[in-house]
Amino acid sequence: MLLNVMLIPAILVFYSVYLEKILFKERWVWAALLLPVYVLLFDIWVRVTYFIMIWLPFIPHSYKEKLMMGDPSNFSSSIQNFVYTFIILISTFALAAIKKLLEKQDQVKELHFSQLKLQLENLRAQVQPHFFFNTLNNLYNLSLKGSPLAPELISRLSAIMRYVIYQPQEKVSLAKEIEFMENYFELERIRHTGQGVINFVVQGDPATVMIEPLLLLPIIENCFKHGLQEDILENPVDIIVTVDDEELTFQASNGIVSGAVPSSGGGIGLANVKRRLELLYGDKQHLEIITDNDQFMVTINIKR
Repeated sequence: MLLNVMLIPAILVFYSVYLEKILFKERWVWAALLLPVYVLLFDIWVRVTYFIMIWLPFIPHSYKEKLMMGDPSNFSSSIQNFVYTFIILISTFALAAIKKLLEKQDQVKELHFSQLKLQLENLRAQVQPHFFFNTLNNLYNLSLKGSPLAPELISRLSAIMRYVIYQPQEKVSLAKEIEFMENYFELERIRHTGQGVINFVVQGDPATVMIEPLLLLPIIENCFKHGLQEDILENPVDIIVTVDDEELTFQASNGIVSGAVPSSGGGIGLANVKRRLELLYGDKQHLEIITDNDQFMVTINIKR
């Protein structure tokens, strides 16, 4: 036991110098040249340690007798010591290699996470200019008409802008996202001066769910882009949010204006949503887009 303790310095040198500084730095020539040298030095260290412990006066005599049975000057003992040395070095190498592999995996995961986060930030950044451009264009049209609804539109837009611009969190409560949706729907009602119908239903407790900000905005915009139009009096937009113990379900449907039929892929906005869902939830999400003759429906299921 005591002899094994005396071998610890040699093992530490093998790990910190040979493995860390040479082998894991991919200095292959030096690694090949120094390995037999190190094995020889390790064997010498074992022999020196053996003789030191034999001659130390405070080592118990019974322990010395056991040591003498494995005298390294004996050929069979030398072979045994060599095998023992080899096992120690291989074991140390295996443990160090596993440690290095785990560190490498952590680095790959961290890099992958950083790349995904960057993609999500870019996708979110695409949503905001597109949304504000559409809203400001609507405000401009109302201003040209001298509409008394313009001040109310500006007030609603201000509340929406505060949420969009000053929302730094990666996740927000679904309740906040629903509040944002309600402001958006009021904005659309003002813009369309009561034309068309917006049915918005929330089932369950949205405060129990966290979601990425503005994840659903392109879908809502899509409803009004292809649904409500100024010359359409009866073209409802139906949006249902359902929260239960197992999943969050978001369903949006709208009538399709003649000549403005969206493709089954849903366009750039829905492609943005699809990619963000894949990055955020992977296999825990499902996006379904259905285009009927006069109806367009998007359904999102996210497992909790």
